[in-house]
Amino acid sequence: LFLHGWAGKPNEAAAAFLAEHGIASMTFSLSGHNDSDGDIADQTRQKSLQEVLAAYDLLQVQTKNKIAVAGNSYGGYLAALLAAERSLAAVSLRVPANYPDEHFDESQLNQRGTIVDWRELPLEFNTTRSLKAIHDFAGAVQIIEAELDEMVPHQTVQNYVSAVSNKAKLDFHLMKGWPHSISGSQERAEQLQDILLHWLSQKV
Repeated sequence: LFLHGWAGKPNEAAAAFLAEHGIASMTFSLSGHNDSDGDIADQTRQKSLQEVLAAYDLLQVQTKNKIAVAGNSYGGYLAALLAAERSLAAVSLRVPANYPDEHFDESQLNQRGTIVDWRELPLEFNTTRSLKAIHDFAGAVQIIEAELDEMVPHQTVQNYVSAVSNKAKLDFHLMKGWPHSISGSQERAEQLQDILLHWLSQKV
């Protein structure tokens, strides 16, 4: 199950790549994104999570296999929350965003500019729902950091890494020279696909 970033697009290329290698994948757009109904201004983290849960439940009906989730940025945050709500075999977080638990049910558009400094803070695993979900998750966790990320700082990624309780189940990658977004780079997209395929083949 692929979860895209805020105002981002579904990773259909990665889903197709995994399908070619025998791993069925599902992508979708959050409401207010791309061709989905709704207004992005109405999107809250609570609403986003409910939509992710609905997507998971639909995928579960369609398959009897184990389900893994791969989330990018805002989708990484949602993937962490999903781990606390549904059964997952593995969780992949690329440049995962994080947010304070406050204002969970308020418009996400009004909050994005208020957390820049907060994301630089070292946080214990029980500080946010997302970090606690990763700490409590018993399956395999993959975390991918972009060295030149201008949106999700190193400390935010490190907070997720530190939250993983069993480091033997952690697969961490620091992508040298990469920015937050890799849209427009076929080479980086293909490298990410290979990393994800290798990890899923080993862990799921």
